[in-house]
Amino acid sequence: MNRTVIDQAEGLRRMFAADAAHMVAMLGDDQDDIAAALAVALCGQGKKVLLLDEALRAGDNHTLLSSFVRHDISSVLRSEKSLQEIAIPTAGITLLPAGITRAVQNADAARVRLLAAFHALIGMFDVVLIHAAPSALNRPSFGFALAAPEVIVLCKGTSEGITAAYAQIKTTAGTPGDRHFRLLFQGTEEAMAKILFRNLAAVCRQHLKLMPDFAGVLPEQRFAAADTLEALAAGMTAWPLPERDDSRFEAFMRRLLSVTGSRRPTTTEH
Repeated sequence: MNRTVIDQAEGLRRMFAADAAHMVAMLGDDQDDIAAALAVALCGQGKKVLLLDEALRAGDNHTLLSSFVRHDISSVLRSEKSLQEIAIPTAGITLLPAGITRAVQNADAARVRLLAAFHALIGMFDVVLIHAAPSALNRPSFGFALAAPEVIVLCKGTSEGITAAYAQIKTTAGTPGDRHFRLLFQGTEEAMAKILFRNLAAVCRQHLKLMPDFAGVLPEQRFAAADTLEALAAGMTAWPLPERDDSRFEAFMRRLLSVTGSRRPTTTEH
């Protein structure tokens, strides 16, 4: 990224003030739209929520939220639309389709437009929830999930699911910036989930020098799962904020600029 672009972005960053209390990414196989259900649960508890969905592009339909996507964030980065014009109010939250094309992702000028566009959203939300696409760490993306200081990792209760969860934690932890991981299990009983958590946490501690938290278990029954998400949403308000204000919008954008400037994360061998 050239010096002029960096200077422009730095000028924009200085304009950002304290914003959303929590910026949280959700990684993992989210075929059941858990990110959207969590966003709705947060809304039900009085929070103003922005759901950034990296899996949604123009022409897609969000089944759970019954929303058809006419424009995505690529339109903003091409200066065709504003963020307010592509945002979709639905189920009490604001849905922002954040799928992009690689050509746009690689453009330095587009990154600066991204910073300018998000400046218009300052002060509007209590929580920014980022739904990473299933392969978001390897697909065209502005790295919203990689820029979030809080990360919820969906873990299937199988050996393959644990392996996949560790791989995502390893890749995410290798990108610039500190972050806190919380593991939310699916497809297993709570007793087994806690055993799997202890094993995975031990590996993370040994090889990645980080310690994730246990975020709970999502039951297969829809109503029971809704209760779990309600409890998770309520607990999010008590999550400690980083002392260095990493949850401020300014820090989020600084991290976003960093991870999109170089997508060659440093990983720990294991």
